[in-house]
Amino acid sequence: MMSETQESMGRIEVAPDVLATIAYFAALRVEGVVKMASAPADMARLFRREARQDGILLDFADNKVRFDVYVMMDPNVNIMETSQKLQTAVAEAIDTMVGIPVDSVNVHVEDVVYQKANSG
Repeated sequence: MMSETQESMGRIEVAPDVLATIAYFAALRVEGVVKMASAPADMARLFRREARQDGILLDFADNKVRFDVYVMMDPNVNIMETSQKLQTAVAEAIDTMVGIPVDSVNVHVEDVVYQKANSG
């Protein structure tokens, strides 16, 4: 009953930019993610996905969203575990804030960032 009432109140549209921004900040909050990496331009063209935020490509179809997230990680973390945490963080953030089902979050670890050692 509640959903019928809500639907009759009008449409709600969430711009893809909003989804990308949520995913971007969710990814950066994951411990071990140092920064976002640039999504390869050819990947964006190949999949007709748009780079909406640094390191985020998204595809929205059939009321489901798919993300490709490009990151650089700290070399002192377990990359597999950190990637799984990132997938969960993005999916939960989108579900919590927007209520749109996340079909997949593909994590691309483009590099690891070593901090410069203090000499002396």
